Amino acid sequence: MSPRLAWLLIATFALPSLALAQAEQEIVKAIHARLEALRRNDLATWATLVADDMMAPIEGATGSKQSWLAQRKSWPREVTYWYGPLQDVKVRINGDTAIVTYHSDQLTEVGGQTTTSHRWQIETHVRRNGHWLLLGVADGLIPPEPKAAKVDPSVLDAYVGRYEWAPTLVATIERQGEVLLEHLGNLEPAQWQPESATTFFMPGAAAGGDTSRIIFAKDADGRVTHYIYREFGTTDRIVKKVQ
Repeated sequence: MSPRLAWLLIATFALPSLALAQAEQEIVKAIHARLEALRRNDLATWATLVADDMMAPIEGATGSKQSWLAQRKSWPREVTYWYGPLQDVKVRINGDTAIVTYHSDQLTEVGGQTTTSHRWQIETHVRRNGHWLLLGVADGLIPPEPKAAKVDPSVLDAYVGRYEWAPTLVATIERQGEVLLEHLGNLEPAQWQPESATTFFMPGAAAGGDTSRIIFAKDADGRVTHYIYREFGTTDRIVKKVQ
């Protein structure tokens, strides 16, 4: 193969990759421009970066974009809302449509006090007239990682046993040093770390939005009777201790 032909083949295969990388950069640049306009409360610029048929959870009788603009216009001028640095940005492009995920601090300042929540965000973008526009958006809270508590081993030993989710599905809890290890069906063993003497969480799960807790309960004689499986926004599940 001649050097010239080899160069042509390399260039031919490289072009799609370069175009894809350029499109990804354009999308991320548009996101930053939109969020910067939001920080400045520059609704006119924000609107140019969002499709008129954008959809979001606030969709009602009025379209999402129009509802969003009306909501922001109603905010007192003392309110400032912005995003911190975007983290773990991922872009997937298919033709003129792209899906973007990232997570970031979302901050609100009123009267010198700033509140912060850390949230993941997933966005759908479309390319129209040579520009990438936001078409769909949803986000979710990433809860903070709980702080582990020091619990007496005898307290942990009291929680060891078998807990019934259903007659044919029983979890086995054992103590492994300063944590509890739960075996349930064919699932990988779950590690539960104490947040307090009665409440346990899964280390590292919060980063994925998991708020799971198990909360042990005792009867009047101090015997462990069950644990409560709890997730934020859901109803509790009672899991009886059977052994």
